[in-house]
Amino acid sequence: MDTIEHWKHIIRQANSAFAHDHYVLAADLYQQAAVLLTQAWPEYEARSADNFIPGAPDGTALLIICLSISVQNLAETYARQQRWRRCLATLNRALQQVLQLQAQLPATHPANVALLRESCSLRRELCRFSQLAPAMPAEITLPVRPTAATLH
Repeated sequence: MDTIEHWKHIIRQANSAFAHDHYVLAADLYQQAAVLLTQAWPEYEARSADNFIPGAPDGTALLIICLSISVQNLAETYARQQRWRRCLATLNRALQQVLQLQAQLPATHPANVALLRESCSLRRELCRFSQLAPAMPAEITLPVRPTAATLH
């Protein structure tokens, strides 16, 4: 089974568990989906590098989008359980990974648009859940990044 198809299968199971308020099972399945994509990253990146065609669809971009969906669903599951620290830490960790990956890839890499879009989505969810959560220590909520001195 293709990685993305396998991911879809796991996500359908997780969404069903979530819909039936089986949050522990849903969280486990969302985590499995995220791990599956993380493990597939090197293969997708190698394929992308071998078959780079400017403007062509990129498998790594799809992988990034699916990973972001998995993480956001996992965070929502933690929020439903009132596990705010875990919710915010999960989103913060994923956001930091996306930003780090974005900094490592060349500006012309086809996955950069997906990375930018998903960093925005993760940041939006982090803000939303930060507002819903009871008062939390600052290091768990929004990350503070230094502002670049120049525009890129």
